[in-house]
Amino acid sequence: MRVTGLVPATGPLDLSGEALDGWLTERYALDGSEWLRLNLITALGGQITGPSGGSNDLADGIDRPLLRVLRAAADVVLVGAASVRAEGYTIPRRAPLAVATTTGDLAGHRFPADLGPGRLLVVCPDSARRRVTAELGDRATVLPLPDGSAGDVRAVVAALRGAGHGRIVCEGGGHLASRLVAAGLVDEFDHSIAPVLVSPGAPLTTGDVPLTHAELTGLVLDETDRLYARWALPRR
Repeated sequence: MRVTGLVPATGPLDLSGEALDGWLTERYALDGSEWLRLNLITALGGQITGPSGGSNDLADGIDRPLLRVLRAAADVVLVGAASVRAEGYTIPRRAPLAVATTTGDLAGHRFPADLGPGRLLVVCPDSARRRVTAELGDRATVLPLPDGSAGDVRAVVAALRGAGHGRIVCEGGGHLASRLVAAGLVDEFDHSIAPVLVSPGAPLTTGDVPLTHAELTGLVLDETDRLYARWALPRR
């Protein structure tokens, strides 16, 4: 795969396999034991899903290798329950998966029955625990939220870090990502842009997201004309 580093400038290079993974690992390194990054792919119009209702319609080029590298750097992969319902979702190989839900509705999941301990976490209020258990049995470790904190993303992040997961990569959906940005919890937004136009599709941001200025710290172009930007976001 031909990749060109635009910011900082390196390349073009022809890379694959471990060489590509190593190059991406170096470019996407983050310092510290605690950080939160978003990793999302969008169409040119900002949609995070394609005709099938998932993000796979948009992914190509180095998007999947990058996904693998970002997951490997994290202690946990965080998604919203809506993403599980829409895409099924699978358990990452190199990090546990955490699902944030206020209701416990995880219909449509594809989680295997033989999951090892700690591979699947569900962060939810105590009122949703019964529904989660009915849906997943003993496959999931439930991280309960304090009373009155349903929908509070600060409580979700605190629960994950209290369980020892300081480095978090969130893969959506738009509702969860928007609340994390609005709460000022995101350190970096890794934004892959697919060279396609599509309609309809789920929007990148939902709800009340304040005007948030970002700093471009990295930009890569691959041979499929996909762009991969790193944006540093201010914490509040």
